Amino acid sequence: MKLEGERWRTLVSTVRLGRDEYRVVRPAKPLKHAPLYDTYDGFRGVQLIVDKAAALELAMAWEFAMRSPRTLVYLPLRETEYDCRSFGVDDEPLLDLVLMHHSLGFPPSRWKEVRARLGRGRPHTVRSRGFPAVESLLTPDHQPLRRGYRDVVRHHFAADTLFLTGSWKSFALNGDQWRELIEDGPRRMHENPGEHFCTDIAVERIWDWMHVAYCHEHRVSANT
Repeated sequence: MKLEGERWRTLVSTVRLGRDEYRVVRPAKPLKHAPLYDTYDGFRGVQLIVDKAAALELAMAWEFAMRSPRTLVYLPLRETEYDCRSFGVDDEPLLDLVLMHHSLGFPPSRWKEVRARLGRGRPHTVRSRGFPAVESLLTPDHQPLRRGYRDVVRHHFAADTLFLTGSWKSFALNGDQWRELIEDGPRRMHENPGEHFCTDIAVERIWDWMHVAYCHEHRVSANT
């Protein structure tokens, strides 16, 4: 399966709070199999357990967020039908996910109000253009260990939601991980039944802060 050319069906809402107006894009239907939870592990932040369909939607959401500096991309993952876990964790509460650019300046403390006013939204279909090649991003100014370097995905928690905030480049730098998950993962699992297949998303300079893994029970579909 190739990411480029895939279509993502969404709902678009515009919410006004005082003088501020926010554009929110979310999936037309909740993802069926994408439980997200905090591991409370000092070495890893959150786990996201997916099937093939959820992995594709998440990759498209990440790409759309990368290209949409004026939009809050909302994934209501607490509505998932499946609550599969890994690494021996059972009872951590599920989280929603919001992806956004830091230039938007949206304070997570306002999210609960915004979420309550989303309404039905209007249908909109997004077509994937894929991620840029990582090699094109490794320019001389790419110095992630330099103090003050801004092209880093950062995280916040508020209102049962994980917020991942970054620049175009910080989202793009994780593109290969999403591409590998959806383009290589299904084939690898078909060829090697029982193999664990996952990827790691770098947040706050921790390369594996967000661990995204295919569910061992529902590897291809939540219906299998």
